[in-house]
Amino acid sequence: MKQLKYCWRCGTKLITRKYEGRQRYYCTRCEEFVYRNSVPVAGVFVVKDEEVLLIKRGGTPNKGLWSYPAGYLEYDEKPETGAVRELKEETGLKAPEKELKLVATIHLEHPDKYVVGNAYAVSSEHVDGEVRPGDDALDARFWEIEEMNDNIEQIESEKIVGAARKAIQLVKDSN
Repeated sequence: MKQLKYCWRCGTKLITRKYEGRQRYYCTRCEEFVYRNSVPVAGVFVVKDEEVLLIKRGGTPNKGLWSYPAGYLEYDEKPETGAVRELKEETGLKAPEKELKLVATIHLEHPDKYVVGNAYAVSSEHVDGEVRPGDDALDARFWEIEEMNDNIEQIESEKIVGAARKAIQLVKDSN
């Protein structure tokens, strides 16, 4: 994980101090702690039979790895709204928010931050459009869990596989 060196407000070199039971960055000029909070993301596993739709990441971090269609939330955006927006941007598919079911919260470490992803599931029966890679996706296609496990080095995280398994089960149970 990238270490912080300077205060984002004033540019002063940061020190660390123990506060709230852990070492935290502190700016002596601003006289404030500089928190490193996780960044919220949201995305959707589209489930078709025993498969989930994944995208091949075209941007950093993890360019070239497969993940579920997801992205950063806008500051005023609900997770469900962001998940539907990201699905459309990255795959061309439209899903109604009311059909989304929260399947997992995925915590991933990126080189300079942690992200917390709200992962939703939706049946392909509720989705409109044709699958096509868009935005920062190089490719988009459906994967079986066994195929994901067999190609784990191509998947962004094993946590994605676990969430995909839950998504498939959740959609199966709701039918």
